[in-house]
Amino acid sequence: MYKKITPLIKVLTLSALLPVYGLAQISQLVVPPAQQEVKVQNVVFDCSSADKKYIASRLWLIDLSIKEYVQNNIPYNVVLTIHSGCTDIVSKKIKDDDKMMNNIQKKLEIVSKHENVSIEACQIAVDRFGIEHHDLHTFISLVPNSITRVISLQNDGYAFIPFSK
Repeated sequence: MYKKITPLIKVLTLSALLPVYGLAQISQLVVPPAQQEVKVQNVVFDCSSADKKYIASRLWLIDLSIKEYVQNNIPYNVVLTIHSGCTDIVSKKIKDDDKMMNNIQKKLEIVSKHENVSIEACQIAVDRFGIEHHDLHTFISLVPNSITRVISLQNDGYAFIPFSK
């Protein structure tokens, strides 16, 4: 009779101790919130796409991502580099009836109003596309070369997110 009860007792004992043992192990891995260091999230979004619908969707996603960081008190630095087929979005000179470009302009402005955001256009591309510097939005800064800028940011630990569709 004891032989039949003993395996059952072992199973019940192990079942009862498993949650306690598991929690003890997990508690050693979890750092209390007060002691956690929140790492700054550094990201460079690199827009070279000429697909305006895609660009608009990515600008919306950048805004959403920044809002998530703000909501969760996560420090961040965001750089948006603009060059190649994406370059024309930096100019204020657009047709009133161009709904997509007007949408992009609004989204760019929304993104620019967040803290710790830099929107940078490649001077090589701006000049190549014949965009006058006085036609640039005031929140856009020119960098000599987007390629060397992205390389520098990546070497500084920025995550690279391309918009190259």
